[in-house]
Amino acid sequence: MFNELTMLGKVTLSLGLIGTCLCALGQPAPRLRDLAKARRFNIGSAMPVSNLRQNIDDGKYAALASSEFNLLELENDLKPPAIWVGPHEYHFTDVDFIVGGPGQRGWAQEHGMKLRGHVLVYARDEGYTLPQWLKSSGASMSKDEASELLHDYIHALVGRYRGKVAMWDVANEAIDDRPNQNPFNLRNSFWFRKLGPEFLVMAFKWAHEADPKAELYYNEYGVEGGGPKAQHMLELAKWLKQQGAPITGLGLQYHIDWKTSIAPGDGHYQLIDEIHKLRLAYMITELDVAVPVQKLPAGDPNRGLIPADPEDLNLQAKTYAAVFQMALTSRNCHGINIWGLTDRHSWIPGFSQGRNGLATLFDKSYLPKPALQAVEDVLKRK
Repeated sequence: MFNELTMLGKVTLSLGLIGTCLCALGQPAPRLRDLAKARRFNIGSAMPVSNLRQNIDDGKYAALASSEFNLLELENDLKPPAIWVGPHEYHFTDVDFIVGGPGQRGWAQEHGMKLRGHVLVYARDEGYTLPQWLKSSGASMSKDEASELLHDYIHALVGRYRGKVAMWDVANEAIDDRPNQNPFNLRNSFWFRKLGPEFLVMAFKWAHEADPKAELYYNEYGVEGGGPKAQHMLELAKWLKQQGAPITGLGLQYHIDWKTSIAPGDGHYQLIDEIHKLRLAYMITELDVAVPVQKLPAGDPNRGLIPADPEDLNLQAKTYAAVFQMALTSRNCHGINIWGLTDRHSWIPGFSQGRNGLATLFDKSYLPKPALQAVEDVLKRK
């Protein structure tokens, strides 16, 4: 079995881990969140409530989260199936732990972290997107009934955490991957079937009513670098603005790999320019940069955690740096959120069936990877 530290190459000491390390001058090295604060930039990570509530890995998970990041996004705990348990019935207990119920402070406030809410309307039917009770009873539901349910849900959720959630993904993944005849190539989702494309306008307006100060985003995958789906997204955003939807910006997921090339003038930068022309902001909302890993059987504790070629971690670092460089040179970028805190708790190995992994800034032992140093170097530039 390969020694993990050897596989990762030369690894610098953590710049914000538990038991802060001292630099050569005897001063604590700056953390990611310190560097981001100096740039007035949001840098976040997606985390499950359970990992924080249970204080997993002897407290290392929570300590790293609060040390390195100034923004927190919940992976699944704010999605409709987790919150919306029945008509006008909601489960807030898990989210209250992080955000705090009415008049209370949650884990995020106690650790000085902003909240990013994901997601109010997950505009597709398959997967962990739509509550099962709604799938079962929705077929016979009238348009007015569906509209009332959605209105009350958004007001209940956004209103409960008014002033505590800095930004919301109002709608997520509404655009289909395959061409269809719907406006903006929207998916034939439950909400589209019941309310037409106007469900998106309604959702933005109701979210704004519930919390006028929160930033409101449309979030999508597979659009980075441009292409037909990105064009549909731009057209949809333009239409939303024309309809009076109070949209702040677009969320670009950025689930990419170590081979992804990003450079001024390419499709990535061109898309950012098009978003700016619409007078919209954008965020990179679900960044991870996967690399190929050694093929190990399911159940092996190292599955997805040993690179097939250690040099790929240096290529990954360059890709991470390129993403951050693009974001920091964009006047309309409101931050970057990395999808996963460490490789130990990343979704990539499972999603790729063990082919890829190592997609975050920290390895399974919470040690920094070359990508962390690359990101820090970009944040330090003037």
